[in-house]
Amino acid sequence: MKKILLILFFSVFLSAEEIMVLAAASLKYVLEDIKSEFLKERINNKIEISYIASGKAYNQIANGIPAHLFIAADTSYPKKLYDSKFTDETPINYAKGKLVLFGIDKNLKLDSLNILKDSKIKHIALPNPKLAPYGVAAYEALENANIAKIVESKIALGESIGQAMQYVKSGSSEVGFNALSMVIKDKDANYLIIDSKSYNPILQTMIITNYGKDSKLTKDFRDFILSKKAQEIFKSYGYDKP
Repeated sequence: MKKILLILFFSVFLSAEEIMVLAAASLKYVLEDIKSEFLKERINNKIEISYIASGKAYNQIANGIPAHLFIAADTSYPKKLYDSKFTDETPINYAKGKLVLFGIDKNLKLDSLNILKDSKIKHIALPNPKLAPYGVAAYEALENANIAKIVESKIALGESIGQAMQYVKSGSSEVGFNALSMVIKDKDANYLIIDSKSYNPILQTMIITNYGKDSKLTKDFRDFILSKKAQEIFKSYGYDKP
């Protein structure tokens, strides 16, 4: 009996694994739910996720940070890692994101982007397009609405989508652009879903890095993200199927 217990102990110990994931800031809420669901039957495993702008995550991986998996908010940054030989596998599309304009003032009627021209809107929070894919989409939407130059002086850039959200939450910006997934379950948020025809599709991809290529837990988590169960969670946060 003692021998059997020792074998069981060592088999559990050896199966325990910890991985590090870099993920787009816009995934902060949905990915935590997916991770919790994944780890329900993997109590000995641990997944540490850092939520930062996709461009910043790319730079960290390129500079050698030991990340096993990169879950981005676009296609370009994972592709850059693939092209630069930081991974052997091609990026996999796991979801399609949606852009919103949001605020926390319930009296502010967000019915179109023209509200941004209103004098009561002094600051517009926007994720830095040099680092955040949703920032790129926001600029495209402004340009297609022919108001980019009109509201340019009002724009307050955040390093990530999370910082842009904080600008609005703190009251330093009346409104801001963000991912639907960040506000869809926020009772304080008042938001407008931006017409998807006004910006290029936000196709979100992920890749296992060279650092994580021999990790079973990394591969299992990647596969779970693509599973029906995880895709239902993505749907509940407003994402479309890949």
